[in-house]
Amino acid sequence: MRISASRWPDFLIVAIGRGNYLSTLKYLRYADDWIIGLCGSQKLAEEIKQEIKHFLKEALKLTLSEEKTRITNAKAEEAFFLGTILKIGNGGKAKVTLSTSRSGKKVKRRSTGWETIMEAPLPKLIKRLSERGVCTAEGFPIAKAGWAYLDTDQIIHLYSSINRGIQNYYGFVDNWSKLSRIQYILRYSLAKTLAMKYKISLSKVFKRFGKNLTIVIKRKEGKEDKEVSFYSNHDWSKDRDAFQGSSVSNVERVRMTIQMRTRSKLGLPCCICGESAEQIVMHHVRHIRKLSHRREPTGFNRILRAINRKQIPVCGSCHGKIHRGEYDEVKLTDLAYIPS
Repeated sequence: MRISASRWPDFLIVAIGRGNYLSTLKYLRYADDWIIGLCGSQKLAEEIKQEIKHFLKEALKLTLSEEKTRITNAKAEEAFFLGTILKIGNGGKAKVTLSTSRSGKKVKRRSTGWETIMEAPLPKLIKRLSERGVCTAEGFPIAKAGWAYLDTDQIIHLYSSINRGIQNYYGFVDNWSKLSRIQYILRYSLAKTLAMKYKISLSKVFKRFGKNLTIVIKRKEGKEDKEVSFYSNHDWSKDRDAFQGSSVSNVERVRMTIQMRTRSKLGLPCCICGESAEQIVMHHVRHIRKLSHRREPTGFNRILRAINRKQIPVCGSCHGKIHRGEYDEVKLTDLAYIPS
């Protein structure tokens, strides 16, 4: 049963009919999401619902949303909690097998039919990716044009963070292997974004960056610093305890965040007036070699062509002056500093 009210967390009650008695009741809350699971009759679930309704009204002065409230039989229907589909059994016949208890005693139990099933909502995940511009509504990978103008390692980091985040969250689900579809969408969307960035075909992207879409970051002296690759999982075997640990260290996540912040130049002052207290934005163009119909830079674009950069950090005031043409005659020597 999903219970929601304005300014009040969501509830979820899963009722399993086993007679007119209550054998088990479990309550779980995570942040603003709540779930109540019980073994009992439909009538018992209704009684608990009314008690919750009374408590919300009398103690918290809140009204239970009847429209969003429902009681779900977990054996016949699906419930949704914390982005995960919950149900009881996989539709097959229950089998009774012998197992050993903690005390070493042999006991009979149902091996299938009454097992709790947890699944990732694939259609909803694909819909979210579609809303972010990574794929079509049908799940066909497309290029994300808004990221094509970032540095290559930043693009790979962004796609990797999405793939890693989804897999870290849903590592415990029973349909874990089906998340390979999400990885496929992200991988080919990344490849198509790189193809848009470099104006090459998809096959040339894989030929240039390899199967794992890897780029080598080099230092100023030309020595290799490190490799940045698309995060790709190859083990799709189910692991119910996957949520208890993570292979990604906190240090690596912090390093990635620092790199992306410094590479974007947003931490630097305005390169025109030197102002650092005001909000810094990035003035950018699509291509420094195609700034006009004559393929020659005009106005402030001459500065971008001279320093060979498509984007520079400027304050809000200078950004407005650039677009109003007030800086069309500015010289390279007039800048507060030249961004590297």
